[in-house]
Amino acid sequence: MARFDDYHRTVIGYHGTGLSTALRIVNRFQTFRASERKYDWLGSGIYFWEYAPSQALDFARIRQRQYLRKKNKTKDDLLRASEPLAVVASMIRLGYCLDLTEPENIRYMEAVFRDYSESMALTGDALPKNTRKYRKLDRDIFEYTYKQLESVEPKRIVDTARGIYVPTDGAKRVWPASWISKDTHIQLCVRNPASILGTWLHYPTVLGVDDASKTFQDAAVDIGHANSQSQDSTGEDDAPEKD
Repeated sequence: MARFDDYHRTVIGYHGTGLSTALRIVNRFQTFRASERKYDWLGSGIYFWEYAPSQALDFARIRQRQYLRKKNKTKDDLLRASEPLAVVASMIRLGYCLDLTEPENIRYMEAVFRDYSESMALTGDALPKNTRKYRKLDRDIFEYTYKQLESVEPKRIVDTARGIYVPTDGAKRVWPASWISKDTHIQLCVRNPASILGTWLHYPTVLGVDDASKTFQDAAVDIGHANSQSQDSTGEDDAPEKD
């Protein structure tokens, strides 16, 4: 069985996005939106970089470059391709956490994979495949894991998942055969939004009232629409994991 004891601690997670979205989240005009992409390696949830604001900002830059390359841009696409970037910080209570730094949890995941593979074989379905950029198999196994765990205790959901991401690309190694790789980070997947205890603007660090007001105006923010949608830009493009 997976191990979930001693996770009352809190950590700081960082999330990169556009400045207008960051201001809406920080000012509580909207909430984070869970990513539902079919290749999110830890499954569906709100993704953060643990104690790594620079990683969050770099990922926001990757997404912005994708919007710049996109053909037939909508008005929203043009905004995201050109607006300033921002990083928000959130205090996150890990709670009922599937922590992949725990050896017991790795062994549990191995057992879950065997069970998942057998169930797929019985139905005649092919296993999804992981590629360098897209982790479809990882996502399906984690979603299967969450269902297995929550079926044991139906009233208790997995609040968060926590894993160390290490690039597989050899070119990321800082020198030949090194165990140190560029872009290595701890990633958090928040499945229960109640685990996010508070959020503030981390970057840009100096933002006056006039600057904030201008950002809202330039983005043509419709507060009522933002409240009804409760979405942020996470998961709306094809930005893969860094590798």
